[in-house]
Amino acid sequence: MSEKIPVLVHPPLGLFELQLGDYDVVHWPTARTDMRVAITIGHVGITNAMIDALPHLGCIVCFGVGVDGIDLGYARQRGIAITHGREINHEDVADVAMGHIIATARMFSLGERTLREGKWTPPLAVPPQRRLRGMKLGIVGFGAIGQAIAARAIGFGLEIRWFGPREKPDVAFGYEPDLLKLADWADVLAVAARGDQTGLISAEVIKALGPQGTLVNISRGNVIDEDALIAALKSGALGAAGLDVFQEEPTPPARWADVPNCTLTPHLGGGTREALYAGSQNVLGNLRAFLAGAPLLTPLASRTGQ
Repeated sequence: MSEKIPVLVHPPLGLFELQLGDYDVVHWPTARTDMRVAITIGHVGITNAMIDALPHLGCIVCFGVGVDGIDLGYARQRGIAITHGREINHEDVADVAMGHIIATARMFSLGERTLREGKWTPPLAVPPQRRLRGMKLGIVGFGAIGQAIAARAIGFGLEIRWFGPREKPDVAFGYEPDLLKLADWADVLAVAARGDQTGLISAEVIKALGPQGTLVNISRGNVIDEDALIAALKSGALGAAGLDVFQEEPTPPARWADVPNCTLTPHLGGGTREALYAGSQNVLGNLRAFLAGAPLLTPLASRTGQ
């Protein structure tokens, strides 16, 4: 009976590891140095120190599209291939973004609180809400997720413009190369940018969005200056926010206890049964391909922006 091939799995991935019965699963920290491949979650990643401790590492296989927990330049320098789950959960993430756009405009969170606390007093349980049709939606990052958000928003009658590092051919929506101008124009700013753009949504951008504006984030928590966001919500400098991702996850509940006009979900993003299954099969396929010396299913392309 042949010896099982060791595979580093970081962080531990629970039930998914039952699908790795043909391999010798190793968790970090470990004194072993013989792993040729590592499986990780993109935003957790594999650190440079871990790479240095694994001289035979040749491939990092990531769940999901994000790879922001990996120093891509360092991995490239070491000749390590990286795979990710592109276009597996983008539709699901876009659903969550659209849900937050609707929930903030129609005050779902306040409405539910009002009902549960027995404060529903006719004729209006909550203040008049905003009609979606005719609202101006600015999308930050126009990769697969940003484009899927736009496809949904069309059906609700939203006007759409987008921001990214460069204009894309064959895109029907208006391109705005200046993020501050997009924020000033928009009623809602939906953030679908890559997670390696820390602080992209700065206090200045939040100020430009303004007291009638709404910020929705389904990207990564670090993309937004979270302290500035909270301060703007408390002061009324920002109208509302819908957040599925946070600077620290799990985010401390006390941090949001007295923050008004926000709808919060615990990083639901791509967590549908269908996406998780497809993602797991993609990971297994890339793992098998690398160990067999075959072409990788979904290698990470050169990062040129969204």
